[in-house]
Amino acid sequence: MRNLVPEVKLEWGEKKGCPVSTTAMKTQFKLLAALLSLILASPARAYDYPLSPSAIREAYFLGTRQGSVGPDFLARYGHRIPKLSAGTCTSGMRIETPFLHVADYASKAVNYSAQEAMRDFYDRPGVLRMYLDICYRVEAPPPNSITIKVIQNKKEIAPLSDERTPYAEPADEGSYFPSNGERVRLDFTAKKIDSSTLTIQIATPDGQHAETEFDLQTLR
Repeated sequence: MRNLVPEVKLEWGEKKGCPVSTTAMKTQFKLLAALLSLILASPARAYDYPLSPSAIREAYFLGTRQGSVGPDFLARYGHRIPKLSAGTCTSGMRIETPFLHVADYASKAVNYSAQEAMRDFYDRPGVLRMYLDICYRVEAPPPNSITIKVIQNKKEIAPLSDERTPYAEPADEGSYFPSNGERVRLDFTAKKIDSSTLTIQIATPDGQHAETEFDLQTLR
């Protein structure tokens, strides 16, 4: 593993075995301590954008490893919203970061190389995407009836795009359930989002409210 602590080389005087002054040594150790505090304070697995070349390669190899972008991994990017439900249908949502998008794309592409991933994703505009399946009542009103606010650092973030369709609880083939909510896809400009907590507030037209959070310090 690459050593994160830089090598400190002491300078020697004219006489062999004579180190630099105590003041100089103290200065070196203070600089080393400051560097260590920065390393330890910085998150190892936090949301970061734009993606660096090393991040793109890491996402590519994550995606191409067998089973690495499976349900267990993706579960970290999804939440249930139990406060909003209709019968047996419970609401939920998931997010897709630029890092996850690269990994997911690489996992599904055929004969796809790391060099191609670099070409496709480096220095290109990226989005953070949200998918929401909100169910709250049988025979729900038409789409765009639900209010969704995304807040970070006490400021609401406006989506780049907002697409909505009626949502019905998944049913067996041949069965039918009437619409009981909305299916929503929101795209946000990735560079407008940092690694702090995202809060998603949801309000339905019949007065129901729910809230969920994603800690982007723990997600790539």
